Parts: sequence; C-alpha cells; structure tokens
Amino acid sequence: MKAKHTRGQRGLVEAELVHASLLEVERGGLEGFGLRCAARAIGCDVATLSYHFGSKEGLKRAIADRLQSEVAAPKPHSTWQTRLTAMARSYRQIAKRYPNAFPLLLRFWSTGPGEMQICEEWYRAHFDAGLRETDIPAVGFATYAAILGVCAGEIGGLLNKPSAEALSEVEGQSDLPLTKKLLPAFTRLSEDEVFDAAIDILISGIESQVAKQSSRKQKPRVRRTKSH
Repeated sequence: MKAKHTRGQRGLVEAELVHASLLEVERGGLEGFGLRCAARAIGCDVATLSYHFGSKEGLKRAIADRLQSEVAAPKPHSTWQTRLTAMARSYRQIAKRYPNAFPLLLRFWSTGPGEMQICEEWYRAHFDAGLRETDIPAVGFATYAAILGVCAGEIGGLLNKPSAEALSEVEGQSDLPLTKKLLPAFTRLSEDEVFDAAIDILISGIESQVAKQSSRKQKPRVRRTKSH
C-alpha cells in the first residue's frame, strides 16, 4: 500500500517527514519525542512539522499510519482463517522491525487511510467467518487488540524465558503447586509457540461464536399455551 505523497511548505514531502520521524522514534524512543525533537533530527524547523501535522499527536498518528501501511494485504481468495493469520503475522513483523514505534498502534482508534484499509480486510475476515454484522465490531476489536497485545508483549520482554531470580521466587512459594509444576515448560517455551497459540485461540473463538449463533437460529421456538 503506497503512502500518499503531498508537498507542502518548502516543498517537503509529507511521507518523507513521517519516515524520518519514524526513524527518530526508533533511535531515541517515544519518551521525550515531539515536534522539536523530530525537527532537529530531520533538519527542518518546528513550523514545518506543525504545518503538515498540526501537533505532536498529529505526527505520532501519522507515524502509526505509516506502520499500518506495511501490513501486507491478504490474498482475497484464501480462507478467512488464512487471511486473519496473515495479517496477524504482518503485525508481528512490524513489531519486531519497529519496536519503539509499535506501541503507537495501540493508542489511536484510527490512524488514517492506511489502517482503514486493513480494518476493512480484518472485518471482512470476521464477516466471511459467518459472524453477524452486529457482532463484528466487538469481536473484531477484541481479536485486533489481542494480536497487538501479544506483539507488544513479545517486543517488550513479557514472553522472555523466566530468569533464575524469577524461578527462585516461584520455588520459594509454598502455595503455587501448579505453577511450580509448569516451570519446566515455561523455560522451554518459545515466542513462536505463544504467538501460534494466540492465533489458534482467536480463530477457535470466532468459530465458536458463529456456532452459537447458528444453534440459536436452529433452536425451535416453544409455543406457550394459555393456562386456565
């Protein structure tokens, strides 16, 4: 998906400003990032960035939309499960490529044109699964947030293997019998296993929701008789 190139003040291309700002976030992180910081790194003045994006939040939203543009569009004729999985894996790749900027995707209801197209594909997969249109917003949001959360957890260190100190703390507790029993599995667990499990659970959950809808439709209505 190509980014829109619009020229504004001093002939600077907006997409180039966004890309340069993204690189600055990856270099220095989101903490302390703002128009002044970005302008200094890019080599332009703050007024130029204000002209294009209006504010620090506007620039961050544009960076988030730039990340969304890297989500690979799924093959249209594949199954809904395959399409949903492909998009989820795209988000994981983006998280690994841009770990400092990735949290911006969890910040905005909509980042712009880049996300809208992906949202359309995401909702379409849920629709093709058989979900009612009235259920798609809630289920779609839940599955989307879950995938972003797993990605954020992976790059943030949540899925790292437990340290020797953490293992020692668990072993020192007397009221954690199941957790102690599971410790060997945690030490062998890979990030790929966790991500694959998350996708399987999401797909199974959608299929279960569709099955519930179907059973409610097929359930015969009981005719009530008047009592005398």
